[in-house]
Amino acid sequence: MALRRLLLDFLATHRRAYLLAIMALLAVGLLNMALPWWAGRIIDALNEGRIDMPGLWRSAAVLVAVALAMYVLRYLWRMLLFGASYRLGVALRDRFYEKLTRLDPGFFQQRRSGDLLARSTQDIDAVEVAAGEGVLSSVDGALTLVLVLLMMIIVIDAPLALIALIPFPFMAWGFYRIASRVQGYFGQSLARFSDLNDRTQEALAGLRLLRQHSLIEAEIADFDQRADAHARANYQVQRMEARYDPVVFVALGSATLATIVAGSWRYLEGAITLGELTSFTLYLVQLIWPMFALGWCLNILQRGEAAARRLTEFFHERETISDEGVLTRAPSPAIHVAIESFTYPLSHTPALADLQLAIAPGRTVGIVGATGSGKSTLIRLLLRQYPLAHGALTLGEQPLSDYRLDALRSMYAYVPQDPYLFAATLGENVALGVPDASDEAIRQALTAAAFGPDLKRLPEGLETRIGERGVTLSGGQRQRVALARALLSPAPILLLDDTLSAVDQTTEQALLKTLEAERERTCLIVSHRLSAVRHADHIVVLEQGRAVEQGRHEALLARGGHYARLWQEQQGCGDGRGEEAPT
Repeated sequence: MALRRLLLDFLATHRRAYLLAIMALLAVGLLNMALPWWAGRIIDALNEGRIDMPGLWRSAAVLVAVALAMYVLRYLWRMLLFGASYRLGVALRDRFYEKLTRLDPGFFQQRRSGDLLARSTQDIDAVEVAAGEGVLSSVDGALTLVLVLLMMIIVIDAPLALIALIPFPFMAWGFYRIASRVQGYFGQSLARFSDLNDRTQEALAGLRLLRQHSLIEAEIADFDQRADAHARANYQVQRMEARYDPVVFVALGSATLATIVAGSWRYLEGAITLGELTSFTLYLVQLIWPMFALGWCLNILQRGEAAARRLTEFFHERETISDEGVLTRAPSPAIHVAIESFTYPLSHTPALADLQLAIAPGRTVGIVGATGSGKSTLIRLLLRQYPLAHGALTLGEQPLSDYRLDALRSMYAYVPQDPYLFAATLGENVALGVPDASDEAIRQALTAAAFGPDLKRLPEGLETRIGERGVTLSGGQRQRVALARALLSPAPILLLDDTLSAVDQTTEQALLKTLEAERERTCLIVSHRLSAVRHADHIVVLEQGRAVEQGRHEALLARGGHYARLWQEQQGCGDGRGEEAPT
């Protein structure tokens, strides 16, 4: 069972807390067994005239003392047991998040974020409940059941106990049938919740687009269908779980009827006393909790099993990037690329092939080409987001795999085409990689990224909250904030993936001057606009994953090849920012 595998290691680690909780449960169970037995003795003593009023008060005081002791012990085991189960929830969430950070982008291309969010919340909650209430129900219910049966059979009357217990095997069979179906229905409910969660996230992210295209009504209809599917799946779970109670009541009702008939007969025969019959009846009432606990335990464990299977499936996802390197610093920011061939998972066409490139420290290299030519793929390989099976990538003459992943990526200041900004202040977003940066350093980085005029227009300056994903900023502003983040970083290598795609001509020129001033850093600029790389020390032109031309801007124009044609096209359509080719 997936749930058992998840719980065993945790139970072994926290066995002290669980053992103390079980010991407290055992003490509660023993005290609970003493109450009906003591009540029966009091009744027999009253019936036979063997107890006076002071003795009756002493007996009542004993009952009160036992009740108080049970209260203290119940508080103790709840603190121990549920405290441990909450720690399991924290441990699972930590493990889930750690696993997420190690998985490569290919995994996220195949998985929906809403489904992952559902697994990290509802699924872990179900396992946490199984570790707390599930263990409680199973141990407490089983303990109470065993103790009650021992008291009924050994202490009071075995024949009466055997007659009263006849309905219980049928109840166990009914529980088994119900539990097996609950697990299947709850698995479907979790899957429907993932669908609903994923759709909700997509709708929130694309709300503007939906409004622009008048798709709100269609989106509401689709959401309603998914919500209804989730509700139906939940209804099936609740409908099946509701069958536990009738089974319990039928079994206990039958047992009570058998006790009344057989108990009266045994009392009239003189086999048991009135007090013993009273004690037996009280013990029978105490069987209500073990029966309900059994049903509740099976319900919780089946829910936990369904959730644990989904979590185990995620935890067993293969990590394609191994983090076995030991180097933490590169001797120099020199990069050498020798890619024989690279193909994305689930694809049959190489994204890059036969690419040779050497980038000396402090040099700026531009990578240009049409959409899908492999520009961003090169960046991803340098970041080790995907493994390279055919070829070699080195940094400072050392293979990338020789570096620890966190150390390798800390050597890059990476600015993606669609940068991610957090729902924090502007200053916190810029200082993400340098959290102890001063406000003055942050302002200088923003000024260098041509965000100075925008900063002055913000009423709260660096303390301006920019909303989720930087929703209060334009696309160009988000790119410049991300560029400021990279400029503030001490990383020796700049990786700019179409960073200037959303800025105007004036801003682009200002940013290019900033990048020219970053001569102490190695810089790799990926762009579909040639104006962004015209001043680079070296330009690589990619087409269908292959380098068709390499050289400086002027040499490539003079060659009259693919680069020159792209330049003329961009000049003709205005994408060259109105500049003319040098003569």
